[in-house]
Amino acid sequence: MDRLSALDASFLYGETPESPMHVAGLAIFEPPSADTEVFAAFRDHVKSRLHLVPFFQRKLALAPIQLDHPVWVHDDNLDLDYHFRHVSLPKPGTLEQLETLVARLHMILLDRTRPLWQYYVIEGLEGGGFAIYIKMHHAGIDGGAGMAALPIIFATSPDPEPVAVPAPPAKDSRTPEIFELISDSYAKFFNQQREFYNSWPDIGKAIAKVGQRVTKDLANPPRMMPLAPKTLFNASLSSQRSFGTCTISLREAKSIAKQTKSKLNDVVMTISAGAMRRYLEMRNGLPEGPLIAAIPVSLRKAGNADMNNQVTAMLCNLATDISDPIRRLQAIVASSADSKQRLDDIRDVIPTDMTWLGAPIIITGLARLLNQARLAERLPAIVNVLISNVPGPKEPLYCAGAKMVNYFPVSIPSNGSVLNITVQSYLDNLDFGLIACRAAVPDIERMVEFLTAEFGRLKEAANRASPSKAKTIQIKETKAARRSAI
Repeated sequence: MDRLSALDASFLYGETPESPMHVAGLAIFEPPSADTEVFAAFRDHVKSRLHLVPFFQRKLALAPIQLDHPVWVHDDNLDLDYHFRHVSLPKPGTLEQLETLVARLHMILLDRTRPLWQYYVIEGLEGGGFAIYIKMHHAGIDGGAGMAALPIIFATSPDPEPVAVPAPPAKDSRTPEIFELISDSYAKFFNQQREFYNSWPDIGKAIAKVGQRVTKDLANPPRMMPLAPKTLFNASLSSQRSFGTCTISLREAKSIAKQTKSKLNDVVMTISAGAMRRYLEMRNGLPEGPLIAAIPVSLRKAGNADMNNQVTAMLCNLATDISDPIRRLQAIVASSADSKQRLDDIRDVIPTDMTWLGAPIIITGLARLLNQARLAERLPAIVNVLISNVPGPKEPLYCAGAKMVNYFPVSIPSNGSVLNITVQSYLDNLDFGLIACRAAVPDIERMVEFLTAEFGRLKEAANRASPSKAKTIQIKETKAARRSAI
C-alpha cells in the first residue's frame, strides 16, 4: 500500500480555495514548423510516456473517516481530455497576456478524484511561438522530482525516438477496504515509534550540537536571527493571483558569485532582496529591520528521483536594511552560512514522515481557520517571503520539434507570506517566476523591473570591486530577451 508521507499529505491538508497547493512551470518554445499540430503532437508524446512517471497514473484514496494520510491507487480510467487542455491567446499574444492567463489558471484547484496534474498548450504567442503551462500537485512532487520528469514530459532532441510501451503490469486500482486501511495505519504508527527509539543516538548528537550553538548565541546575541518584521507581504491570501517573469544570464550570475567569493544562491537572494526593498519603498512600507526569507533545502540523496517531497527549509536574513548591494550580499552570505551550519546539525534526524492519527481533520480545520479568521494579519510574522533556486536542465529540451527557450517556475504563495520567488536554471538562463496574492501585490510587474535593475546594480558594484575582471561581465538586455522569447 503506497501511503503518502506526512510531508506529502501536508500539502493536501493545507489546501483551501484561497490557497491551492499545486506547483507549476511555464515553458516557452520557439515557433514550430508550419505544418505542426502542436497540441496533438505534445499530447501523443506524453501519452506514450505515461508509464515512465508513476505520478501520471495514480490518484488519491482517502483513509476512513480521515483517520490517517491518504494512499495512492492506480487510475484505470485516465481521462486525457481533462488532463490536456488547448487554449489560444488573443492578439497580439504578448508576454503580459500570457502572464495574466497563467495567474488565472494557477488559481484553479485540481480535481482530487483524478490524478493530480494538468497541462495547458497555449498558442497564439507574439512571434509565432507557443507555451505549455504544467500544473502538478505538491502532494506528489517537489522541485527535484519535477526536474527529473522534465526530459520525459518534453524531449532531449527535435525528433525523439519512440518509447516502447511495456505490457501493463497488474495494478491495484481498487480502493482498500476500511479494515485494511485502519490496520495499515496502526502498523505504520507503531513501526515509526520503534524507528524513533532506534534513532535516539543520532537525535542525542543533534541535541548536543544545537545546545552548543545556543550557548554561543547567548554569549553573542547579535548572531541570533532577528524576528521577521511585519510587511504588506505578511497578509492573508485571497484567491486572486499576480504572476511575473524575467530572465538573467546564469553565466553572468556565476561570474558575480566568483568575483565576490559567494555562491549563486547568495546572488539570487541579494537581487531578490534589493527588488523587495525598492518595492516596499515605493509602497511606503519598508521596515527598519531586515526581511527574513525561507529557503527550501533538498534532503534528497544523490541520484534519488522518487516522485515525492524530500525537502526542508532554513531561514536567511535578507539584509534589506542595507542599500549597498555588495554589503547586502556580504550580510546574506554570512547569514546563509550560519543557517546552513545550524541545519547540518539536525539534517540527518529531520523526519519527512510521521503517522499522526486524525491529522487530516485537525490540520485541514486549522488551515481553514487561519484563512477565515485572517489570523495571518494578527499573528507575528515568521518569514516575509519564500525564495527557491532549483537547478534545471543543462541541455536543450524540445516539444513538437521546437526548442524550449525559457522555463519559468510558478510556485505557491502562502497565508502570511503572500510572495513567492522561485528561480529555475535552464541552459544559460536563470528564469524567475514571481507569484503573489493579487490583493497584496497587484503590480508585480514593478517587482520584475526592480529585479532586473538590481541585477545590473550588483554587476556594476562587483565590477568596481574587481576592476580587472570588469570586461568579463556584460549587462544582458533582459527585457529585450524576454520579448524575443515569445
